[in-house]
Amino acid sequence: MDSKIKHQVINSNILANYGIIVELDNVENGFPVLKAVLKSVDSNLFWEIEKRIIENLEEKRFDNEEIVFSHINSKNPLSSEVLKNREEKNIRLYKISPIGHKEQPKIGEYLVFHSTTFRKKIRIREIYNDYFLLEDENNYIGVIPRRKVGRNEKAIIGDYVRHCEHQFHDLVDANDHFIYR
Repeated sequence: MDSKIKHQVINSNILANYGIIVELDNVENGFPVLKAVLKSVDSNLFWEIEKRIIENLEEKRFDNEEIVFSHINSKNPLSSEVLKNREEKNIRLYKISPIGHKEQPKIGEYLVFHSTTFRKKIRIREIYNDYFLLEDENNYIGVIPRRKVGRNEKAIIGDYVRHCEHQFHDLVDANDHFIYR
């Protein structure tokens, strides 16, 4: 399920030895979960939020955010004005990591909070270190953390993840049988 709230990428940079930093607008109340997943409306690529970057002690903070502090010269009038403008427009900085690719979001691109929800089985299209890329019969694409699927180390492309009301989802084959490789 993709949120209807779109967050435009105001700025996107790759910092050597650190990773991708994005500046997103329209982040009024943060994201609902720790390690939230963002999905591009344009490219269907996914990113995981690693940390929120705080540059000023007065910045609004939210639950479900791991925070890292950045040092800027707050006595510089330009820096103070930029921070004030960001706060007024609900613009926030995040460190993100790509899921299954190496690209950064493009400036102007729209990202939405993504949570894969399903009530039946859904096919594993690709397997990444920490996520499964899933696709249903209507070509809807989503990701789910591997840690939420029992026996995930046994999964191969083409297997299915079946919804379970408990903490972990089931790994099954096309005939709905549990996989015991």
